[in-house]
Amino acid sequence: IRGSRKAVVVTKKTYLRKEWCKTQPLKQVIREKGCLRTTVINSFCYGQCNSFFIPKSDKSDENPAAFMSCGFCKPRKYRMIIVTLRCPGKKGMRFKRKRVMRIKKCRCMAVDVN
Repeated sequence: IRGSRKAVVVTKKTYLRKEWCKTQPLKQVIREKGCLRTTVINSFCYGQCNSFFIPKSDKSDENPAAFMSCGFCKPRKYRMIIVTLRCPGKKGMRFKRKRVMRIKKCRCMAVDVN
């Protein structure tokens, strides 16, 4: 497929760092007022992901970006779990259920910044 324009070199490859995103274990304490806290084994995401902002050559549009991408180290695989807390101090309600995101795998992904 032939395009109508030549490719434009934006930057040298040596200026770009290799992005990385890791999943690490975490002991997460779940709390609720009037309830006994509990600990669940979870994970968290951390890393360095690439972001880009390439300006337009003309100013006719309100959006100054010709291309914009924001890389973010975030959960790729997760599931929602229900954690049940014991609440001895609450009248009539002895248990409280809370939804918690349990992270399985993290990855650099683009997120919408608009």
